[in-house]
Amino acid sequence: MTHRRCWLKARLLKLATVFSIKLAAFAIMENHFHVVLKVERGQAEKWSDTEIIQRWHQVFKGTELSQRFLAQEALSIEEQKILSHSIGRWRLALTDISWFMRCVKEPLARQANKEDGCKGRFWEGRFHSQALLDARALVACMTYVDLNPLRANLGKFPESDPFTSLHQRAAAVAPDNAAPQALHSGLMHIDAHAEHTASITLPFNTLEYLELVDIAARHDRPDKKGTLNTHAQPVLERLGISKSAWQDLEICFKKHFHVLVGCSDSLKNACRILGQKGAWGQQHCQSFFDESQVASQ
Repeated sequence: MTHRRCWLKARLLKLATVFSIKLAAFAIMENHFHVVLKVERGQAEKWSDTEIIQRWHQVFKGTELSQRFLAQEALSIEEQKILSHSIGRWRLALTDISWFMRCVKEPLARQANKEDGCKGRFWEGRFHSQALLDARALVACMTYVDLNPLRANLGKFPESDPFTSLHQRAAAVAPDNAAPQALHSGLMHIDAHAEHTASITLPFNTLEYLELVDIAARHDRPDKKGTLNTHAQPVLERLGISKSAWQDLEICFKKHFHVLVGCSDSLKNACRILGQKGAWGQQHCQSFFDESQVASQ
């Protein structure tokens, strides 16, 4: 139902302005959706207690003490301690993907069940996630997500479907005889200069990203209906990914990439932090990211 896709899109974009979590990419299909999220914990640590409460109140009612605090009512020392504890929990929750997904799904489930006049579970199950460890993994996953509607034949071009982040990005840079539209504040900016403080830096701008998606879209997939027709871009070289590997990235993400995604160095570092000997799907990550880098040099 198209109107429910509208609900979900609006909810995702809204929460991305409340949480310290940005939408790197999203695609809302007829019966499921994909999101790529960038957690910005450092940003949440800088928020004042007042800002934490104000953000939390955009999603939840908060507590009597938080309501009184915003109303500038005097609180006792004991009440201040209780409120401070709540603020600490909310600050953590505003950087938590599980909380983010809960706040996306629960209200939509209630809204859909009310519309259908029924009760019970609306979503099929809990969400599944993958950790994207470096720029190559991030941009590959973003492209995989943004191409979902095209592969399902839901639009003529990759940016056609309005329920994708790619559509938002394309609209933001489209000249159409007027000033470019502003990118929604809930979407992560991918301007190479704007992202210089991020933990993962993407070495390209929005226009180059659109061309990357176009390259992948032109690869003919016999198991998928949608396709576009080919030329290479220098940005692939900067990422260290070969053109042939890039065109096969959808197959890699669907079948071979699992909990941790990235090049060998990124995987080794993540496994060391997690206390693991290895990662599921490590060989496939190496063949895509490491061997691609060698082939492109």
